[in-house]
Amino acid sequence: MLSYLVLFIGLLVHGVASSDYACTSQGGSCVDYRYFVCNGGVETGLCDGDSNRRCCLKCDTTCVSNSENWASCCDSACTSSGGTCKDNSNYCSGRYSSGKCGGPSERQCCSSSTSSGSCNLVTYSTANVYGYNGLTVQVEPGFKSNMVDINSFAISCGVEVVVTHAFREEGQDLGGTVVPPASNSNHLVGHAIDMNLDTPSGFCNSDCLYAKYNSYANCFLNKVTSSGLRWGGDFYSPDPVHIDDGLNLSSPSQWDSLYYDLQANCY
Repeated sequence: MLSYLVLFIGLLVHGVASSDYACTSQGGSCVDYRYFVCNGGVETGLCDGDSNRRCCLKCDTTCVSNSENWASCCDSACTSSGGTCKDNSNYCSGRYSSGKCGGPSERQCCSSSTSSGSCNLVTYSTANVYGYNGLTVQVEPGFKSNMVDINSFAISCGVEVVVTHAFREEGQDLGGTVVPPASNSNHLVGHAIDMNLDTPSGFCNSDCLYAKYNSYANCFLNKVTSSGLRWGGDFYSPDPVHIDDGLNLSSPSQWDSLYYDLQANCY
């Protein structure tokens, strides 16, 4: 009986350890990321358990040295206001802001306030990118450079991007959407647009975009996907009118902080 008990415990321990192997095999540790700061960054999908249990990536000697140097030389704009500089894949109970910390662009200032107190959206409109039926196209500043790229793609391919949705409020009535909105949609943080294309071959809606029979639309979509942006036509549940930057996947913590800020202040 004792031998069976030892075997059972051994299998149980092995099962728990092996479920975290994708993380631990690369030197990381599976932790509840809400209670740790991981200088090497945090990665999702490598650990067993709920969504808060994530892989704290290994911070080698170079990583440690860089973190110490950045903290001593370049973090005062953040720390003087009570914030903490860390990789934005880490948990932040407030919101991340850029330009206040040393190091790479993803090392940002986590401030304790959950709201900026003002609506931090920008309006974007050009001759080739504009809102449908007078819609004001609003995006988060971090997505504006992508809108500039989208505009250049439109000019290059001879099309006009007619935006039907950009930033949206939680619970907003979305009549006419192609697929039901995702619970962590990038529209909710101003990092996505839905659009149709006005082309020399005619207006290209969802069916046209997905069928890819319009050469002007194909030119535009090829440039979009080649740039690193995501096209909804490639999704498991296709949404051919959708374009985003994948912020909800690449930086869930930043998505969370933007969500609480923008949804509280932009309405």
